[in-house]
Amino acid sequence: MISLLTEHSDPIMDNQTYNDLIHGRSQQIENLSQEDFGDVPIKLANPKWNVIATDDGEMLSRSFEFLNFQTLFYFVAESLKLQDRLNHHCTMIIDELSVLIRMQTKDLNEVTELDLELSEKIYDIYEDTQYFHSVSGAR
Repeated sequence: MISLLTEHSDPIMDNQTYNDLIHGRSQQIENLSQEDFGDVPIKLANPKWNVIATDDGEMLSRSFEFLNFQTLFYFVAESLKLQDRLNHHCTMIIDELSVLIRMQTKDLNEVTELDLELSEKIYDIYEDTQYFHSVSGAR
């Protein structure tokens, strides 16, 4: 069986470039000196998730914005792999260069420790994408 995460039909990024990005083998990153990194890691002003009340109970919600398709794709792919490892899934809505994520423990219709753990790890993945922007010069 071929994994959809390694074999994809993205017209912008080929399989090798995608695999290099995911595994940290980007040519752009390897050729940088320590001065190029500045104040890394980047900390965003508001990393918090919102707790929202819906007809289906309490949920964690957060929107993530991206500067390009490559980092959005990396974020979605890594988030899906994480969800699969934890066997805990959330709703992801992709709209152009943003991803809205909502999660709850569906059996209980509320936010649990597992949701908090998943939200922290998803935010860590998002921070990785911001690091990619900082070292590639993308703005």
